[in-house]
Amino acid sequence: MKTKTKTPQAIYQFEKKRSESDRSAAHDALLKDAKAAFDQMIEDGKAARKGGRPKGSKTRKD
Repeated sequence: MKTKTKTPQAIYQFEKKRSESDRSAAHDALLKDAKAAFDQMIEDGKAARKGGRPKGSKTRKD
């Protein structure tokens, strides 16, 4: 099995790219969780406003 010797600059660039992708993946997961929580909060708010006495028709004349 052949192994290539990498320059220190190449190793640095590889590690930098790998850490950025790891950080990006963690950030994407956090954003996905936050969006799910926000959507759930919005749905809960809509459900809370559904109750109450029904309003009459605007065209109704008494």
